[in-house]
Amino acid sequence: MEAIEIKSFGDVDVLQAVELAQPALKAKQVLVKNRAVAIDPYDVKFVMGQMGEADKLPLVPGSSVVGDVIAVGEAVTAFKVGDRVAATRHHHTYASEVVVGQSALALVPEAVNDAVAVAATLGAAMGYQAIVEDLDVQSGQKVLIQGGAGAVGSAAVQVALLRGAEVYATASPADFAYLQSLGAVNVVDYHSDYEAELSEFDAVLDTIGRDVSIKSAKVLKAGGMLRTVQAYDEALIAQYDIDAEFIFLQGTGAQLAALLDLIAAGKVDIRIAQVSHFNLANLRQAHQEMRKHAPKGKLVLSFVD
Repeated sequence: MEAIEIKSFGDVDVLQAVELAQPALKAKQVLVKNRAVAIDPYDVKFVMGQMGEADKLPLVPGSSVVGDVIAVGEAVTAFKVGDRVAATRHHHTYASEVVVGQSALALVPEAVNDAVAVAATLGAAMGYQAIVEDLDVQSGQKVLIQGGAGAVGSAAVQVALLRGAEVYATASPADFAYLQSLGAVNVVDYHSDYEAELSEFDAVLDTIGRDVSIKSAKVLKAGGMLRTVQAYDEALIAQYDIDAEFIFLQGTGAQLAALLDLIAAGKVDIRIAQVSHFNLANLRQAHQEMRKHAPKGKLVLSFVD
């Protein structure tokens, strides 16, 4: 099968095209003929060597897949050959065929195209999980999303609005119009000293980390919930009377399916920056671009002409 792997970390030229044997299936796995991948910040950092795991090289990177089921393990009960599915997995998706455990898979609604489906599997799925599971946002609560225009933040903003929350989001002024297009969002310039003006939040989702976590703690009411997808100084946060916790994507098919249903219903929008053909040159270019700046939406590479 066609794949792109790395044998060492470094510049984008460590990404190399290879031919690999078709992966074998375990009992609860399915084999997916890949239709598209999204380039995630984690993937870019991994290739740069910032995420560890050098002992696993050589390795096919990539964290997202959408495609058609072409084989199922003997214990698979929820999916069949021909189903169009999406999932996130830890590596191995920069390939024409991808093995995925059935618990991570979600059926893709007909109304959701490949690019949107694969773009939703990581960042948007994390935003959905943070609001629905980790923070369990309720109607009437006052919620702040740090980094509201990003993949995680924009999904979190939309889901929090759907749950009836009063939503604030930090962003650059250049992204204010985009955020306000998502609904009744109170936009906040992240350059400002907003922590001196805002207060009494029930919950904060922090997608930025570092000193932003302290600002997040300052705007929360006593006992308020801070959930962050980035590292923070636990000793500094401990001085505040809040419930703080680092969270990570569970990557379950059930959560992804619920998000895809919202997307199919037109209730959540996923921003796509560009869709290109999957090949070595375009993959290297996408990684290079994301090393320089964050695009306005997901970069997607398609296996389908």
